[in-house]
Amino acid sequence: MLTENEIKEWKQLPPDLSGMRASIIGMARSGVAAAKLLKSRGCHVLVSDSKSDGELKRQASALQNLDIDIELGKHSDRLLDCDFIVRSPGVPADIAILRKAQEDGILIVSEIEVASWFCRAPIIAVTGSNGKTTTVEWIGDLFGRSERKVAVCGNVGTPFSAIVDDLDEESVAVLEISSFQLENIVRFRPRVAAVTNFSPDHLDRYASYEAYIRTKCRIFENQNSDDALIFNRGDARLSSMVTGAKGKKLSFGCDESFEPGVGLWDNTLVVSNPVGCLSLMKRTELNLRGWHNLENGMVVVCVALEMKAPFKALQESLREFKGVPHRLEVVTESHGILWINDSKATNIASAMVALDSFERPLILLAGGRDKGSDFAGIAPQLNAKVKSVILFGEAGSAMENAWKKKVKLKRAETLENAVKLAAKSANEGDVILLSPMCASFDEFDNYMHRGDTFKELVKEYGS
Repeated sequence: MLTENEIKEWKQLPPDLSGMRASIIGMARSGVAAAKLLKSRGCHVLVSDSKSDGELKRQASALQNLDIDIELGKHSDRLLDCDFIVRSPGVPADIAILRKAQEDGILIVSEIEVASWFCRAPIIAVTGSNGKTTTVEWIGDLFGRSERKVAVCGNVGTPFSAIVDDLDEESVAVLEISSFQLENIVRFRPRVAAVTNFSPDHLDRYASYEAYIRTKCRIFENQNSDDALIFNRGDARLSSMVTGAKGKKLSFGCDESFEPGVGLWDNTLVVSNPVGCLSLMKRTELNLRGWHNLENGMVVVCVALEMKAPFKALQESLREFKGVPHRLEVVTESHGILWINDSKATNIASAMVALDSFERPLILLAGGRDKGSDFAGIAPQLNAKVKSVILFGEAGSAMENAWKKKVKLKRAETLENAVKLAAKSANEGDVILLSPMCASFDEFDNYMHRGDTFKELVKEYGS
């Protein structure tokens, strides 16, 4: 069996895995991509998923055509007859088969760990509670303008394993990394690691907020002095966690700081380094609205400095990058009512950032599947920011209990009913904001499915 010590002692990558037996648990995108990658490297691969719906059966058929073994509807002990297990990020760590694997001493690794073994390009990895997707797409935009081959992947959509063979030493791999993907790394080592911020999230999966933070900080645990760590110096917890990091530190924040990195002086983005300070541009020149996007842009600046991206490309990217779908995305403005799709706001902190981005009266659409959030704690801020809240989905009852008599509330069972209610109650000048604070899995496949559905509903009812 493969061991952590063996992996850490590999002197040269990629490793020779031919003949090894790999079990993959979870047939989502990352599991399928890992199976294909490991099969191409000579592994005997078994992929298992506890579900057996039609889409999985179609994926299974495609993998079987590649001589990959498949098991649907269960996780049998066949999975334990292997040299290592790859756990898909959506699979909880405490399911029975994984507990058995740990008891048997079988190594469990993540898909990003496996893909990193075969990646020839430098890796830029971004994690944090909020801002990850916008930041990685913005970094991708920067390198695209630098005429350098770049792949944006990871938690953002395309699995890391699906693109490693397309990249060489002159390319760049830009990864959005979730805490789930960091749970089973061994030697995963980004050339540049960035941590945007911390706020309570996924508390349904972690024993405590501290455990969640520690998992996020694994992104830089294997770095050395040749690498760089970018972090938000305005986040006290984060600043304390990076003190022992071995990579070169670049910090960012909306303050006047002489620390190496980026700050804000007299409303101007300023780069600080040992040589001195350089003014980049006025904050108002950034194309994206909101203080949170200013911080996201500061991460892009730090990456550009460390990776020596052309200054012209950096300035163009800061001024012209248009953002990402489902994050403060303008759907339409009809009869003076502005509809905003912020479906990617799956936690409280992300939604509160969205609320801060508007001065107009707000009707908030919130709900979905609760992730263990403390809704009661934000009632005063919510009341100060919104005209009313329309609740939908599984979390509607929990939100209503937390906010009743403190915030003006309406209930709707589904997102469609919430959109109908919003359309009826809005006045000219209002903003109707879908910023759910919850996961989407009660009614939708993912936040993208929810956001796309919202946009279709706005077309139907928003006029």
